Parts: sequence; C-alpha cells; structure tokens
Amino acid sequence: MTYFEVLKQVENELKNITEDYSFDSWCLFSEVFQMNKTQYVCNKNEKADEKLTNKLFELAEERKKGEPLQYLIGKWNFLDNEFYVGKGVLIPRADTECLVEEVAKYIENNDVKVIYDLCSGSGCVGISLAKMFENITVYLVEISEEAINYLEKNVVLNDVKNVRIINGDIFDGCEKMGLTSCDVIVSNPPYIRSDEIQTLQKEVRCEPQLALDGGKDGLVFYRELKTWFDKIENCKFIAMECAEDQAEDIKEIFNEYKQISYVYDLNKIKRDVCVEKRR
Repeated sequence: MTYFEVLKQVENELKNITEDYSFDSWCLFSEVFQMNKTQYVCNKNEKADEKLTNKLFELAEERKKGEPLQYLIGKWNFLDNEFYVGKGVLIPRADTECLVEEVAKYIENNDVKVIYDLCSGSGCVGISLAKMFENITVYLVEISEEAINYLEKNVVLNDVKNVRIINGDIFDGCEKMGLTSCDVIVSNPPYIRSDEIQTLQKEVRCEPQLALDGGKDGLVFYRELKTWFDKIENCKFIAMECAEDQAEDIKEIFNEYKQISYVYDLNKIKRDVCVEKRR
C-alpha cells in the first residue's frame, strides 16, 4: 500500500467514530511514520513500510474502541509545550490554557516567588508557568502515583529546574503537607458531579475517575481550596478551573472575598474563577 492508500483507509475506518476523523487519522499517521505534511505530499505515492502500516491499523482499531487519541500518541501539546500523557492522567485541554494565561497576567503585575499547583495531574499548568517564569518556584501537588510518573517525565521533557513535586492529598491540609507559604495557588481540580461520570463521553470515561470526580455536587475540591487560601496568609491570589455551570457556586464559596472575577474559555463560557485577597 502507498502512504496515500494507508491514510485513506484509516480515515475510512474512523469516519463513523468521530467528526474529527481526518484530524485523528493524520495525527496517528504522522506519529507512526514520523512524517510531516510536506513529506507526505512528496512521498504519498511511495510504498509504506508494512510493519509500520500494521502498527497504524492497530492504533486505529484502539481509537475505534474509544481510546483517546492523546493516549494513543502518548504526548499532547499545551501552550506550545509537549507533555507525556497516558492512562492514569488527565489529558491537557485547550480551555485550560486560559487558566495559565490568567495566572501569568497576575504574576507579571505582582511580586510572586512561589506557586502551588494543586491537583497537578500531568503538570501542564504548573510546568508551563515554571517555563514562563524561571525565577519562581512551582510546587506540583498530586495524589495519584500514576500521575506522579507523568509529572516526573514531563519535568524532564520540558527541562524545568524550578519545580518541586509533592505526592500528597490536598485534603490532608496545607500544614500537614508542610506547604504553608506561597503567593499564588492555581488548580484544575476534579469537578464532575459523581452521578454524572457515567454520562460522559466514552473517551472522557477512559480518563482516571480520580481526576474527574468532584463529589456529589462537584464542588468538594473548591471548598478545600478555600481552606488553603484562607490558611496561607501570604497567598494573595487563587485561580481555579471549573465546569460551565459552577462559577457562581464557587463565587459563593469564596464570598467573604470581594475581588472575584471570571475568565471565559474559547467558547465564551465561564471557565475559571479568580479570587484576590484585599491588600
């Protein structure tokens, strides 16, 4: 089979699985054959390696079964940085880039030396901030051993020296974890309501439930984040990602603070809640 024929066959296999079948097919094709689009155009009528072709078809079968594209590729892009991903870690999403950009705006206008990235997952949020601001120390806090494995690999992949990985449960409290002094907290915590997990898309259900389940009302982590924000006196700013219908509820949780703002995602939905302590 030629490269052209191989790619077309994968597209036909995925056509009934996802509206993004062309994108998914190309991502798998380019990963397996290590070929960019210019190389493909120049070589599309050449015979494709049989072993690699079979590997690609196997990945396409996994994709048809609902395995996330990102897991099959093993890496994903976030703010122009690459991050290892796979079973056991939440997939970085474009909407979360808005969270990082908002925290970066705050850092640029304030004296920030230490950031806590709570529920860090792959580390895409904290590591991205560490790369942007090399003079700031970022603590990456994560409970999952599987996610910690990806955190460690992503720290190396992105060559960041100003991060510290903490394997711990934020519900143990900041004092028990020895994390009692920071300037900024950022978090993309689990926020799906427990009874809604099984209604999610099949692909999303492939992601770790630990990274999705936000308790009965989806807000249990925000209440704990409020406790951290309250107790760490020198912490002046917290930014949190949330579901599209949670922003007002989170505002109510933090209602004693008057400087509360929202960040809208790419679909103009309230995706992040930011709280600043009065000076």
